[in-house]
Amino acid sequence: MSAASGAMVAGASAAVGPAPLLLGALVGALIAGRFETALLCLAVAAAGAAACGAGLPRRGLWLVLGGGALISVGLNAYLTPGAALPLPVVAGHAATVPGAALGALLALRVWGAAIAVHGLAAAWPGERAADEIAARLAPLERVRIPVARARAILGLGLRFVPLLADEIGRVRAIQDLRAGRAARGMRARARRLRSALVPALTGALERAERVALALEARHYRLRRVQVPRAHRGWQGAGLALAALSLFWRG
Repeated sequence: MSAASGAMVAGASAAVGPAPLLLGALVGALIAGRFETALLCLAVAAAGAAACGAGLPRRGLWLVLGGGALISVGLNAYLTPGAALPLPVVAGHAATVPGAALGALLALRVWGAAIAVHGLAAAWPGERAADEIAARLAPLERVRIPVARARAILGLGLRFVPLLADEIGRVRAIQDLRAGRAARGMRARARRLRSALVPALTGALERAERVALALEARHYRLRRVQVPRAHRGWQGAGLALAALSLFWRG
């Protein structure tokens, strides 16, 4: 093995190493029932994402997570009975302390899961994520669950979804040029988007047919998924974190 190849393998293993820990943080955040475990999963997810080289999430993700947290706290606070908070009464319901706590816990769980997925996207870019998931679900093939076929479909989807987004953007740009201006107002934007989806989806179906014909012409066969084995230390840490969140829910 050349020095360049060795450096590439070492860099890949270093970037992918904490991925099992991020999986544990993802599962732990989804099942956490206490603030302690939710905060622990969030912290581990943030550290693992940084170790995998994931940058800061985009502005859109921050807006979604922040808005979701506000909605979670607000709805739980006004819909859960308990000791009232000094907040305005809405529709005959007063905000309560237990409800606000439940909403904050749910927001922390969602934040931990989202940051873990953000880190996994950096550790397993592109089709690597499909390979890793298929490798872990491979035993289900024994009960006739088509894991390999689902991996192939997911891999093709990961490749062609960006093309579909570009196609929609191109069609919308052409429509704006033909209309002489960009759409104004929610109703006009919705109408313009609906009219752009039809030619974009038609192009996507035609592209899918061409890909299917190309795969058939090349005698494509489902390949066996092979992924590098993760370090047992990372796997043990991820399992321990998920188990802690599962058993410490009281």
